[in-house]
Formats: sequence, C-alpha cells, structure tokens
Amino acid sequence: MTLESGRSLRDTLSSLVHGDSYRKLQPRLGEIFSPDVFARPSGLSEQERYSLTYERLRHINGMVDTSTPLLRQRELLFPLLEWAAMADPSLFYAFFLHHCTTIGSVLEFGKDRDDLDDLLAELASTSVVGALLMTELGHGNSNAAVRTEAVYDRDHNEFVLTTPGPEAVKYPPSVGAEGVARTGIVTARLKVGEQDCGLFCFVVPIRDSEGACQGVRIEPQDSPSILPLDWAVVSFDGVRVPYRYWLRDSASISNDGTFTDALSTPALRSRQASRLIRYVWEGAAVGLAAVARGSAAIAVRHAHERLTNGTFAGNFASAMPVIRYRNQQRTLFGALSSAFVAAMAAKVIASPDPMPQTAGAIRTVFTLKAAIDQIAERVTIASREASGVLGFSPQNRFLDYQGLAHSFNAAGLSSQVLYLNAAWTMALGLDYQAPADDPLPPGDRSLRDPAVWSLLTTARERRLHEELVDELGKARADGLSEFDAWNDRFDLAERMAQAHAARLLVGVIRTEVDALAEPRAKEVARTVCALHVLTEIMTHSGWYLAEGLLTAAEARSLPALLNELCAEIAPNALDLADALDVPYEIVGAPIAQADYASAFTNVAAAGPLG
Repeated sequence: MTLESGRSLRDTLSSLVHGDSYRKLQPRLGEIFSPDVFARPSGLSEQERYSLTYERLRHINGMVDTSTPLLRQRELLFPLLEWAAMADPSLFYAFFLHHCTTIGSVLEFGKDRDDLDDLLAELASTSVVGALLMTELGHGNSNAAVRTEAVYDRDHNEFVLTTPGPEAVKYPPSVGAEGVARTGIVTARLKVGEQDCGLFCFVVPIRDSEGACQGVRIEPQDSPSILPLDWAVVSFDGVRVPYRYWLRDSASISNDGTFTDALSTPALRSRQASRLIRYVWEGAAVGLAAVARGSAAIAVRHAHERLTNGTFAGNFASAMPVIRYRNQQRTLFGALSSAFVAAMAAKVIASPDPMPQTAGAIRTVFTLKAAIDQIAERVTIASREASGVLGFSPQNRFLDYQGLAHSFNAAGLSSQVLYLNAAWTMALGLDYQAPADDPLPPGDRSLRDPAVWSLLTTARERRLHEELVDELGKARADGLSEFDAWNDRFDLAERMAQAHAARLLVGVIRTEVDALAEPRAKEVARTVCALHVLTEIMTHSGWYLAEGLLTAAEARSLPALLNELCAEIAPNALDLADALDVPYEIVGAPIAQADYASAFTNVAAAGPLG
C-alpha cells in the first residue's frame, strides 16, 4: 500500500521499530552479517559449534571500529545485538557477554583509570574473549550470597581468589571451549585482614589457548541443544590477582593495609552490582524483542502460503491459506501485535542516550525487560505452534529463538524476580508515586480508544498498589516479620508489578503511534497494537468487572472485538510483518519464502511429478 506521502505502509510502520540512524546503518549490517558467514550450521560437533560462535564474534569485531567501546556507540551496539540474535542466538549471548558485561564492568568500576587501557585494548581486539562469573551453584544462584573470596595479601599487594566449597563454584559461565583465551569478570567477597568489605568485581584470566590458567579449574558441562554454549563450572584455588585487576570503584587499600570505601557498609557495596546488571537488561531487551520480531514475521508470512483443507470449510476439496482461519489469525496476529509492542519498548531502552541512573529509571528498564521477555516467550512458542510440523524444523529458527527467550528468563534475574523487585521498591515508595485513579468517562466509550486503555491499566496499577501497601501494613501491625509479611503476598506483588508494566507499555504505544504523521499508517498501527492491549485486558476481565471498571456487556464483547481487529489487520498483515525489519537473508528460515517447499528442499519447483 502506498500512502499519501508516497512512502509505503511497510516503510512508515517500520519507524515504530527503528529510527533514521538504523536506516543509514542497514547496508553496513548486511555486509557484516553476510549470509555466507552466518548460514545456520548443521552436523557440527559441540566443540566445532563453540569454535564457530567465537569465530563469528571475532568476524563482527573485525568489521567494526572498537577502539571506542561499543557501549559508548549505542547506535551501533544495539543493531549489532539485534542482528546477532536473529542470525545466531548463541553468538548473541557471547557477544553481549563480551561487549556489555565484561567491557562494561571495566568501564563501570574502573572508571577514569589509565592502568586498565591495555586490558581494554586486548578485549577490544577479541584476542581474549570476556565472560561473566557472577552466580554460584549454591544459595539459589543469588548474587547477594556470593561465597567466593578474594583475600588481600598486603606483602605482595595482590588478592588470593579461592572457592571455599562446592556451593561457591561459579555456574554456568560459558568458558569451556578449548583453544579460546578467556578473561572473566569474577564477583567475590573482598576480605582485608578480618574485615568483610562486601562484593567486588575482579578481572581474572580464566584460560589461554593451551588450557585453564594456574589455580583455575574448569569443568565443562552439557550444553542445551536450543542454546549451544560452552557452559562450565569454574572454581578457584589460590589464584593470585594483581591489585590493578581489582575493579575497586570508589574503594582503596592504603600502604598500611587500611581499606576505605565511599560506601559505608559491605551491604551497600554489594548492591552496586546492579550498575553492571543494567547492561544485561538493556542487551537482553533488544535481543529478545528481535527474536520476537523474527518469529512473528516468519510465521505470518508462512501462514499466507501454507494451504490446508479444513474440516470446517464445508468443501474438503477446497484448499485455502491457513491465515484465513480466525483461530490462526488470533494466534499469529496476536504474535505480530505483541512483537510490535516489544520492539517499541526495546526502542525506548536502546535510545541513543542511556536512561538516567535514578531508582525509577532503573526500575523502568528492568520492568520493561521482564515484560519483553514474557512477550518473547509467548510469541516464539505461538509462532512455532501455529506453523505446524515445520515449526519444529531447526532451519526455521523458532526453536533457536525460543531457547534464547527461555534462557533470559533466568539471566539477569528471572522475570518473576524482577517483577517482585519492582513491587518491593514501589511499595516502599522509592522514586515512585502511584498514578491517579481517574474516573472512567461516563456513557458510551470505545474499548478501541487508547485513552481508555490508559485509564484501565492505570486504575489496575493504582488499586493493586493500594491493596499491596494496605496488606503489608496490616501484616506488620499484626507483628509479622518482614519475610512473613511479604511471603503470602508475592502473588499480589507480582500482579501489581505486571500491571505497572502494562501501563508502561500502553504509554510507549501511545507515544510511538501518535508520532506517525500518516493518518492511514497511524490507524493501522493503532489497530494492531489494540490486539495486544485488549488481549491483556481480556485476560484480567474478571478483575476489571469486579472492580466496576468494565461493564458486563463490555467484558462479553471482548472476544468479538478481537475478531474484528483480526479482520482489519488481515489485508495489511504482510506489510506489518515486513515492517518488523527482519533480515530474512541472514535468518534463513525457508518457510519465510513464498515457495517454501523448494527453499526447504533446496530444489527448484519443477511442476507436477510424473
């Protein structure tokens, strides 16, 4: 469809996903991610697969200028992460661990230090590959319960890194591949004399091209087939770490062995890890939104070509595309809608200027990450299931993308833990004020009106927040401990944080869609986003009904309204799928092509057999 401006509907809608800077970068991305280099591998051994991951990492690195860390080139970093996620999820994982968490740790906690320049140069060249060794096998993988010790040796001005027991082994860093030199960022509890100084990050060489470094024990672990990485268990036995490899931030140790830190307690110091985790949230959000986009676009394109003789069609000899069926539309257009919402949220997180480091801004980033992760899991699963048996073919990428979504539900804290952390800060009023519960307009109103979406999601957040604060207050008044006060209210806390995420997403949708200048594009965008929002509202329609926020007639009307939206989306579905900016040439899914059977079998269509 061509709009009044002369631009295509596809190109106009793609501005919801990317800005102008991305358009200028696209040709360069196509050169970096050459289909010859990024063809999906098959028949490789585990070690060959790991080697390919790091070869591809070095390939990308060699194609871009990393003399300035990519974390400081956000307009380049995030498109690279997107394409890496769609081309090879294992590569995405290695890429973001290297450029975001490893180099990010040095930049964050070694700020304004020139004695780390050689390390940054080494990492920039990928002559060594970075890894993050934070979580440990025991204590529920809690970052707050790290047991690895770094004991200061005053005589040698070094630290001695030790794993005190099996519960303190680092798991699961991806450092098991042979022949790849690795440097890790290791979180450990610093001890100076008898003083516990809290958790700090240390730069630790893990292995060289010959094997594990002295005192480092690496035990390779089985790799999941859906996200093949060189996972391992790592422990330390008296590993000596030079003083300069202590990423000390504002702390120091004087010549007489006195430890000082601008942060007053070990607990405050240990919480500083969140400054590093934000890089995980940002990178994860971008990659997860990318695989949601890829899954939805592939599945929608395929559904227009996949024919079926339906039982309910009334004519068993008549074949029609499966996208004609409303159940397929509800599934696939729902995936398409949610993919757009995830993309718009990721666009906010990946803005050229990072969000300020206030409590509220940090909460917004990790809440959106959790929401995007849940969307990615739903979209990848729905897209695979709707594509029939071909959805299970590794060539068609759904399993790869689903694996990435599953893995990030645990990486950088699980989505549930992130929601609970958000609820805790909101209940305490940390840089948070509950939104006003404005009255809904009287009389007739349209559930398709974005203003109504805002009123409904705002009211849900406000009322659940009031309920949580009230319940916690009663529990404390009854003498319950803080643990017991929260323990029976985790479900309520999670629902409140999810309501907060839903309100944030509606705000993102309204801002992005309202910015479209073309009336027709704005109408199509609003329709496709309505499917996501109203599906969310229908999920909680019983609550809205009980709270008097929906009438019984409105609640009953929602299924038919979703069908109406699908009918309106259908004529523009392919434009919408392509507006998700999926580079099909590097995704390589055969079913994304019109003649998917020939693409799948690598033979040209030759007409009827015989």
